[in-house]
Amino acid sequence: MKRAIGTMALCAAFLACASPALAQAPRPAKGKLKIAVAVKGSPTRGVTLRCNPDGGTHPHAKAACDVLRKYKGDLSTMHVPKSNTCGAEVQPYAVVIKGTWGGKQVEWSKGYRNACVMKAAGGALLS
Repeated sequence: MKRAIGTMALCAAFLACASPALAQAPRPAKGKLKIAVAVKGSPTRGVTLRCNPDGGTHPHAKAACDVLRKYKGDLSTMHVPKSNTCGAEVQPYAVVIKGTWGGKQVEWSKGYRNACVMKAAGGALLS
């Protein structure tokens, strides 16, 4: 009986020490954003995007959240890869994203030469 109580006490002590480490495991950032895309001569389109859990009215919510996670919510680091095959067509697009990511305010906007360049920069987030 004493041996069983000793074993239980040892297990309880082990679990008590292990619990804080488990509680501190990083959790994916939560986000709630509004994305507006305007193209000259057409009405502005807008969607909502929630991350963790992924959802909203964005047509590719999970993939869009994956883009945000890749950039850790810092949209200023999104860029058009040099290997893009976008043509020189000019049909200006403007994108505005506002909301929160990981508890911080996000306000970002950028103009693109055409839809191809916009999608090359932001992938599923801007498609």
